[in-house]
Amino acid sequence: MLRADSRPADPRSVARGALWSGVNTLVTKLATIAVTIFVLRIVSPQDFGTFAVALVVYTVVSSCSELGLSASIARRDLDPRKIAPAVVALSICSSLILSAAMFASAGPLASMLGAPAAADSIRILSLSILFSCLTTVPTAMLTREFRQGRIFTATAVAFVPSNALLIILALSGEGAVAFAWSRLAGQVVAGAVVIASVRPWFWPQWNREAVQRALAFGLPLAGANLLNYTLLNADYAFIGGLLGPVLLGVYTLAFNIASWSTSILGAAINGVGMPAFSVVKDQPELVGEKAAHWLAVVSLVAFPTSALTAVLAPDIVHVLYGEKWSAAGPVLSALAVYGGVFVVSLVASNILVGTGHAGWVFMIQAVWLGFLVPAVVLGVSAFGLLGAAYAHVAVICLVVIPVYGYALRRVMTSPWRTCAEPLIRPFAAALAGASMAALTSLILPAGLPRLLGAGLLGVIAVTFAARQEILRRVPVRALQRLAPKGGRHVQTAVLEGRR
Repeated sequence: MLRADSRPADPRSVARGALWSGVNTLVTKLATIAVTIFVLRIVSPQDFGTFAVALVVYTVVSSCSELGLSASIARRDLDPRKIAPAVVALSICSSLILSAAMFASAGPLASMLGAPAAADSIRILSLSILFSCLTTVPTAMLTREFRQGRIFTATAVAFVPSNALLIILALSGEGAVAFAWSRLAGQVVAGAVVIASVRPWFWPQWNREAVQRALAFGLPLAGANLLNYTLLNADYAFIGGLLGPVLLGVYTLAFNIASWSTSILGAAINGVGMPAFSVVKDQPELVGEKAAHWLAVVSLVAFPTSALTAVLAPDIVHVLYGEKWSAAGPVLSALAVYGGVFVVSLVASNILVGTGHAGWVFMIQAVWLGFLVPAVVLGVSAFGLLGAAYAHVAVICLVVIPVYGYALRRVMTSPWRTCAEPLIRPFAAALAGASMAALTSLILPAGLPRLLGAGLLGVIAVTFAARQEILRRVPVRALQRLAPKGGRHVQTAVLEGRR
């Protein structure tokens, strides 16, 4: 039964949704990493950089295509039956217009971004924009009801045919278009599963009042998404134009590795964060309590992972991808820091959107982009690829996080204290792990021995330093399951850790 629901979401549903979002991204990411390692040993940095240019165009256009409308469906305080038909109609119109424009302008866009060979990939990806209008509402409905398990099923079903196609085309020498056809195939298969998982199906129907209501909430969010994806891809555009597709391919690889852990956490946050915060938006104390918990949990993963990645970056690149990608190592070291901080900004963004302050997210993204563009230009001009990475770190730490802290005053009391306290212990644990890994790296030979040895000791140091915080954040139901198996000493240790 579909209805507006202003009651707090069932914590078990939220946890289950977050778990499935995390599992979905984790399994997909691990499998994709394995496939990418294989494929990148076949294709050249130029081919990968050429596809990165096409992906920049696709990402920016796709952020506009659904006008932020899916968020109005995912909100649990609105009745989807009243707005879904209008959302479908708007999605179809915007997808048709934008996909046609993307197809027609593929050549000029590719040349402007410094990779004329990317035109074919841009045209292929324009078909993905066209298809996306069919899945906007079904995906939002699954998100609304915390049914991320079905989204996981769709992703899993699509993985095999899409990546089989990628490998076949890569081995055939198709280069950049192999990635484009693979992405399109995966979207079609996953979309078909999502559509089949939702009832009822909503058909397009124009309703002026529903359109106005959906756009009033969706357009600021769409603008924020556009700015967000623009700023996330601004460095790609400048690097492609200034340094060419070969170095862009190297930079893209570094950015992808830096986002491994944060993309998994980001999927869990985006999958349930906005609908979960939307039902407590009028209770600042409860918003603050939930925000502190989320920040503690995600930082326990993101901070240590980023710190260890920064220390072991050259060995990660060399062992997994080979010597021809070695230039990505130093860039990865800097971008790993950005990845850890980005997760904090993502939690803050979901808090603002869920509590009805999407306009603030738009303004923050505008400020972010305004500072990032000149910083990237100056960084690339002065330091090449490393300059772009330094620009990302400087802007997110010195500009973005402070602005988010200011904006959060509208939805919670004492946002700086509320958000800073849960980050202290994970940050200290990350420093401990990075220090141990760095010291170990001095005595181990480069390559696989250093990656495994220093990485293992770094993880042990993190676990020891953060043991109390980890125990505090273990779900109660997990504790109840652990106690009978581990005995009284396990239960006592957990309870002490929670104090």
